[in-house]
Amino acid sequence: MCVAAHAQTQCPGYVETDAGSAFDIASIIRDTGSPQSALDKVRSAVARVDAGGGCAIFRDRLACEETLTLANKAIAALQACASTRAPKSTSHG
Repeated sequence: MCVAAHAQTQCPGYVETDAGSAFDIASIIRDTGSPQSALDKVRSAVARVDAGGGCAIFRDRLACEETLTLANKAIAALQACASTRAPKSTSHG
């Protein structure tokens, strides 16, 4: 008898800021292949902005800050579902 564990946290379809900006988590997971890959991609994008001088280098600093707020919400959601997505014995590092 084979039993599959389905006690994983479902990733949200999207996250939203208080200002109403939305990040489509389902699409980035579909595009990258997994919640962990999506998490890595979003973290990398935020790191590039930070390494380049942060939002101060952009003409529309407030839009950049809203985008980073949204990205950080996406990171938090992806961390939650990526960490519980697969049992350790089946995860690939």
